[in-house]
Amino acid sequence: MKILHVLTDMRIDSGVPALSVCGMAEAVAAREHDVSIVYLKREGTVLQPQGVLVRGFAADSNTGRMPSRDLRAYLQQNVRHFDIVHIHGLRHSPGSDAATAARQAGIPYILAPHGQLEAGAEAGGLMQSINWMLKDSALLHHAAAIQCLNISEIKHSSALANLKNTIIGNGIPAAVCENLPARGSWRNEIQAKLGKPDRPLALFLGNIEPKSGLERLLPHWPVILRQQPDVILVIAGTGEKSYIDILNALIRKHNLTGHVVWTGELTGLTKWRTLVDSDVFILPAHQATSSSAIIEAMAAGLPVVLTRECQFDEAEAHQSGVIIEHGDMAAFVTSVAELLGNHEILSSMGENAKKLVQSDFTWEVTAEKLERLYESVALHTDIPLDLLAPRDHP
Repeated sequence: MKILHVLTDMRIDSGVPALSVCGMAEAVAAREHDVSIVYLKREGTVLQPQGVLVRGFAADSNTGRMPSRDLRAYLQQNVRHFDIVHIHGLRHSPGSDAATAARQAGIPYILAPHGQLEAGAEAGGLMQSINWMLKDSALLHHAAAIQCLNISEIKHSSALANLKNTIIGNGIPAAVCENLPARGSWRNEIQAKLGKPDRPLALFLGNIEPKSGLERLLPHWPVILRQQPDVILVIAGTGEKSYIDILNALIRKHNLTGHVVWTGELTGLTKWRTLVDSDVFILPAHQATSSSAIIEAMAAGLPVVLTRECQFDEAEAHQSGVIIEHGDMAAFVTSVAELLGNHEILSSMGENAKKLVQSDFTWEVTAEKLERLYESVALHTDIPLDLLAPRDHP
């Protein structure tokens, strides 16, 4: 099959959905399909998935919905040469232009919202509401299928009601799960910061930004220290200096200076060495964030403590983590402390987390599911039941 992915950004540092699209496109291409990606050009290094044709187009404007005459012309001329169009994200012109071109050419398209429809995301000013009604609502309702990352994404958005919702999540390469580094090397490198060996490590890994929830978590962190005085909070990632300054002020205010380690951005082997040397992964997010960090942590054998807003209910369902309701940070830190104090449960949840990733969240698994979805949509046959969200079963 010939598959065309459409999104607004393919820079390495742009996060999701670029990383997700790169992973799934490369994995599907490895199954001997012809896969292309079109995107809007911006300054920065572009991801280059193997076996995939990647082509950028200049935007007319880098504000608002970011229209591109060049991309629109390409879509109108070339969409008919593809079997499937896979659109990623909402609120930008490339997606609605791709949908329009696909409908005109009689080519089915699949939409992946990538969490952009979570509760509250549809709120905005008058122009946003008008754009939603005229563009994005039509984009959703004319899609042959919606690719949701998990069941939580559907639960959190009324806009997905009564649509053909499928569940096909993000992933990591299966080889990563099979070749994790040995535990201990990263701890040895930062021994001077830890002060003593074998201190429990609670890891935050991701973009350091307001929606990540660190600002609301830090004032509650002393509760953990009263129960587990040796715990170190490891904060890994990058963010705006102004926001990091706010977090550092909170660390000083709550006497956490000797209990927090900043690592900066972690990539490649260093990231995986940090993951396997940690004891629990935490994400106290205000709203939906990238599930990739959660999946990576679970692949490394870490139980996770998440807010419901992270939209990763699978962790709780498969007994590989704890989900905290209503942004309750008192309950959040209590759960972290209880996990760190019970090595049997910590180990059991960690093993469950590994098994869940290996069975459901590798790119190889994702590619196999996408291949079956593409085939059913292209041939106008029923979508396989195991791909449909439970409430969308006939």
